[in-house]
Amino acid sequence: MLAVFFLFLCVSASTQGTPSVIIIGAGPAGIAAASKLFENSFTNLLILEAENRIGGRINSVKLGEKYVDLGAEYCHGQKGNIVYELVKDLNVLAPISSHFKPALYYSNGSRLQDSFTEELQAIILGYDDFETNSNFSGRSVGEVFTSRYNATIMKKYEGDAEKIKLLKEALRLAEKVSLMIDGAFSWLETSPVKHYVRSEGHQLLVWQGLGYRTILQVLMGEFPDKKSPIREKIRLNSPITQIRYHNSSKIVVTTTNGSYEADHVIFTPSVGVLKREKDTLFQPPLPEKKLQAIEALGIAGVMKIVLHFENEWWGDQDSIFTFLWGEEDLGNLMGELKWVQSVALVAKVPGNPGVLVAWVTGGLIPEMEKMSEDDLLKGCVFLLEKFLGRDYNITTPDKILKSTWHTNGHFRGTYSYERAGFEGATRYQSLLAAPLESPEGKPAILFAGEASNPAHYSTVHGAIESGFREASRLIKLYRKN
Repeated sequence: MLAVFFLFLCVSASTQGTPSVIIIGAGPAGIAAASKLFENSFTNLLILEAENRIGGRINSVKLGEKYVDLGAEYCHGQKGNIVYELVKDLNVLAPISSHFKPALYYSNGSRLQDSFTEELQAIILGYDDFETNSNFSGRSVGEVFTSRYNATIMKKYEGDAEKIKLLKEALRLAEKVSLMIDGAFSWLETSPVKHYVRSEGHQLLVWQGLGYRTILQVLMGEFPDKKSPIREKIRLNSPITQIRYHNSSKIVVTTTNGSYEADHVIFTPSVGVLKREKDTLFQPPLPEKKLQAIEALGIAGVMKIVLHFENEWWGDQDSIFTFLWGEEDLGNLMGELKWVQSVALVAKVPGNPGVLVAWVTGGLIPEMEKMSEDDLLKGCVFLLEKFLGRDYNITTPDKILKSTWHTNGHFRGTYSYERAGFEGATRYQSLLAAPLESPEGKPAILFAGEASNPAHYSTVHGAIESGFREASRLIKLYRKN
């Protein structure tokens, strides 16, 4: 009995003055917040995760001997990128080969000249040039790009009927590439005035078959083969149904399998979840400024279809196949195969032998995510044979994986973007990041996640920065007191 009493005193002494913190979401933001708090002796933590795995929109899946990423895949940049800084000495990241260049195929099965492909690539990616121009307020990326495209590029080739035809048809490809970057369903939804700050250096650093899951291992101190005490704080399969604050000194978080109390909550789910559940999840309801931020930030989806082939039918120098649909061929697409027009490109995955990934964009994604893997496989084989069948002996994949980010209620999209029509001086990511305070004026509910990062939204490094930011907010609060 004395021993039990002594143990109780020791535990009480070690936790006295240490706040209890619930972190909602075990994605990169939530894991980053937990790791920062742990490093600073804030161990009275609970991490509630709706999925049956950790990672959030990082989802590395074993395929053969290597991992493929159904979610975040590339590390974008080096200087000022917390992901790169955390792993730069571990030999896990490498830039994509200089051979990683697109081959553009036309829907009649012919490969277009590399000179035209390079020219078109420069035109399409050139939409970055006007992203910070405030003169485009109130317009969309699609409107601005199309206007400039028609006024300058089309005029340049006036009189060359064949080139003009290809360029008109290429406008659809330009939208697909734009949607891959922004994650929207339509480029009429995205703002040409962007505040994203690009990290200098290689923009396509890959994980060499290890998967983006590596950064989670590093954050938790598990890389390459250790176990972190943070794991013991995670409760999987725990979707949140309500968060009550202001009614007492504690915040009450209710899940589908129980309720928990804490002094502070760090909320990391996507802005897609907030859009769908903003009116029911919080009690009392969210303030008007928070609702404005949720409205101003967009989220939709990019879909991946991962194809594994027993034998590689492509060459060592092949890296990306891009598809340009002719008007006539597009009009002949019927019924169950109509969705293949949404495939922007098919790329091989460095470090993953036998694997190609089809990147899908546009408004058909909600339907496509519900399609069977067999139907998706048939469509992908049709697409590859139609465009590449002249030059390659296409075989049927032996394995297929698909992402379902938009239809999954725990995410409701892939990554956030700035919506057209919300270009004023207000930085909506900062409004989203502002904590909800307790009656005593202390941060009660803190918001993290990529959409709350004004400079690096839509990225894993932006999510990690936001998790560190909110953990540091609590650390400073209690050190000050």
